[in-house]
Amino acid sequence: MMKSHWVKRIVRLLVLLFGVSVLCFVLTALSSTDPATYIVRRGNLSPTPEAIEQVRGELGLDQPLPVRYINWIGGVLHGDFGESIFSNNEVAADLARYFPQTLQLVALSLAEIIVFSILLGVLCAAKKNKLTDHIMRVVSMFGICVPPFWLGFLLLLGFAVGIPIFSVTPAPGIMGLILPSITLSFPVICSTVRVFRASLLEEMHQDYVSFARASGMTVKRILWKKAFRNALPPVITLFCQYVSYLIAGSAVIEKVFSIKGVGNYLMNCIMAADANAIGACMLIIAALYLLAELFGEILNHVLCPWRKEESDAA
Repeated sequence: MMKSHWVKRIVRLLVLLFGVSVLCFVLTALSSTDPATYIVRRGNLSPTPEAIEQVRGELGLDQPLPVRYINWIGGVLHGDFGESIFSNNEVAADLARYFPQTLQLVALSLAEIIVFSILLGVLCAAKKNKLTDHIMRVVSMFGICVPPFWLGFLLLLGFAVGIPIFSVTPAPGIMGLILPSITLSFPVICSTVRVFRASLLEEMHQDYVSFARASGMTVKRILWKKAFRNALPPVITLFCQYVSYLIAGSAVIEKVFSIKGVGNYLMNCIMAADANAIGACMLIIAALYLLAELFGEILNHVLCPWRKEESDAA
């Protein structure tokens, strides 16, 4: 039974990846901006229709959409995303150049999310309806509603201009990623803290918690030893769904902090109507989302296998 479940999940993942690849190709292929026109106008402000058509033929844009998709997906499966109009380099080479910086930013943000979501979620559950819980509720509402780019400008203004702890220009090493990672992780932390708090409080009303209290266990010990593990699945699911959001959301953050990552690269490619690069970035982000979702389901099964059994029984 369990084996068939995971086989279905993997088949579903492959079908979704195929659908995502088709959607990414169609969205970029049907863009209102013609890449051939952009290329010709970059060297000639008054291009002739003949010159544009010649470039379209060289890029294969004059072929039917199904043929273009087959050629594109065939290259993708071999790690070839085509040539970038924006940089005149291979898209795969550009991604290999820019992705490490973005991955460092996302990894630091994920570490902050894990640490603060767990600590603050347990704290809010332990201090339910007290001053600490009320303060965190207000902070969470602010963090969920505030636009990330505005938060980034506030952090730069406060800690790079007003109090010059950090540099306005990108600094090497982890110091240059602290403010961007806070900007990227803060809204996610605010969301996951509320979810984790609610999940913990729901577990605190279960029968095993009542038995533990009757046995003389303190609330703090019950939270960490009993309810903590059972409250993790909803948070893990939400957390894994945010992984691709962090990569996609890094585009705005990298622009604000002038970080040369894949997000900044994607924004430049959008401005240049670089279909190959846009399609590659969209496909990678979507694939990471689907893989993170599958990883979250596997992790939930490992931590709390009885929840899957209960859902199957229901």
